[in-house]
Amino acid sequence: MTDSTPIDLNMPGIYFKLLKSKPIQWRGRPICVVSLGCNERSVLMPAADIALQQAEIIFGSARHFDEITHIATVAEKLIFPSPFCGLADQLARNQQKSIAVLASGDALFHGIGSWLTRLVGNTHLIFHPNISSVQACFHHLGLPWQSAQIISLHGRPLSALRRYLKDQQLIAAFTDQQSNPVAIAQELLHQGFPESRIWVCEAMGGKQQRVTQYRAAELATLQQSFHTLNVCVIHLHGNPPALPAFPGIADHFFSTGAQPGFGMISKREVRLAILSLMQPGNGEIAWDIGAGCGSVSVEWARWNDQGRIYAIERNLERIEHIQTNSERFGTRLNLTVIEGEAPHCCASLPDPDCVFIGGSNGLSGMLEYAWQRLKPGGKLVASAVTASSRLSLEEFTRGKVRREWIEIQISKNLPDSDHQKALSPVVLAKCLKP
Repeated sequence: MTDSTPIDLNMPGIYFKLLKSKPIQWRGRPICVVSLGCNERSVLMPAADIALQQAEIIFGSARHFDEITHIATVAEKLIFPSPFCGLADQLARNQQKSIAVLASGDALFHGIGSWLTRLVGNTHLIFHPNISSVQACFHHLGLPWQSAQIISLHGRPLSALRRYLKDQQLIAAFTDQQSNPVAIAQELLHQGFPESRIWVCEAMGGKQQRVTQYRAAELATLQQSFHTLNVCVIHLHGNPPALPAFPGIADHFFSTGAQPGFGMISKREVRLAILSLMQPGNGEIAWDIGAGCGSVSVEWARWNDQGRIYAIERNLERIEHIQTNSERFGTRLNLTVIEGEAPHCCASLPDPDCVFIGGSNGLSGMLEYAWQRLKPGGKLVASAVTASSRLSLEEFTRGKVRREWIEIQISKNLPDSDHQKALSPVVLAKCLKP
C-alpha cells in the first residue's frame, strides 16, 4: 500500500493503533458487522442482506459501497473517518439508530471485528461472516490450511517472520509495501530457506486476480511489483541452525560482546529451567529484571507470541545486545527493552503476571518490590549465584506457600574441545502469590 492508495482500515493485516479509543457504554441496538468477502460484488447470506436493508446508517469505505450497489438500502452511507479512531465518536453519536459496519474479507480475521469488540463489547455486535482472502487463497491452491500459520506483516517489521520459520511449515502472510513478496523471499534466502515455495496471490476474487508460484531464491532476485492487495502463501523448506524450532536456543547464537557462548546471558540449561518455572502463558505480562544480554527475555518472547515481556537493564552496551538478539530471533513485537535502574524504572510498567530477577545486586529490595507489584496468582522467579544473594533468596522465600527451590551445577565442554569447564552453581527459586 502506498500513500496515494485509499486507506481501507478494514482490510486484513492493518495494524489498528486504536487502543487509545475509550470503550463506549453502549445503550443502543446491536451493531451489525457485515463481512463482504473478497469478491468485487459481495455475495451475502440472506440475514446480512436484511441487516443492510434495515440499517439507517452504514459505515464503510468507498470500495465497500461499490461492492453493495446491488443491495437495495435507503441507509445514509458514511465513509470511515480519517483518522480511523474517529469512528468511535461517530458510533457513539448515532447509537440510537440502526447501524451497520462493512468489513473486507471477514471482520473477525485480522479485521475491524476485534476493535469493535473492545469498543462496545461483543454482546452489542451481530457478526455476519464471509470468506476471507486467506481462505480464498488456499482453496485456489487446493491446499489444506488447518495447520497453516496465519500471520500479518502489515505495519510490522519483516523480522517478525523469523519466529515462524521452521522446516515444512505452511504460512500465509499479509503483506505491505515494506514486507512485500520480494522482501519476504529475500528474508527466506537470508535465513537459509532458498528452496521454499512462495505463491503470491493478488486481488483474490477481483478482475485483477492473479496467482504466481516461485522458489524463494528465484523471487528474491526479481525486480517486480505486485498488486497492493496480496497474500503470500509459503511452504518452507530448510533447517537453518540459527533459528531453532524448539525451546533451547544455543548459547553461541546470542550476541554478548564476548566469546560465543559466554558473556552476560543465562546459559541454555539454566535458561530452560528458568522458563519452565516462569511457565509463559497467552496474554501474560512478564518482567525480566537485570536482563543482561536478553537470553531469557528473547527465549520467553519467541515461544510466547501472545504475551509481552519487558527486559529491564541499566547497562547500555548490554541493551544493544538485547536489541540485536531480539531482532535476530524475531521478537521485536512482544519484547520491550526498558533502560534504567530497577525498581525506579518499573513504576510506569503494567503489573506483571510473572517476574524473573537475575543478578545479585540489591536482590532483597527487588524481591519485595516485585512481590508487591505482582498480580494475585502471579509467579516470582529469581536466581542467585553469590552467597549473599542466596541468603537474600532464602530469607524472602521462607514461610511462603507453594514455593520451589532448585540448585543447578553445570559442566560444559569448551567450543571444539573435549575439555569441560564447571560453571558456578545457580540457585533458582519460585513463589506463587496467593
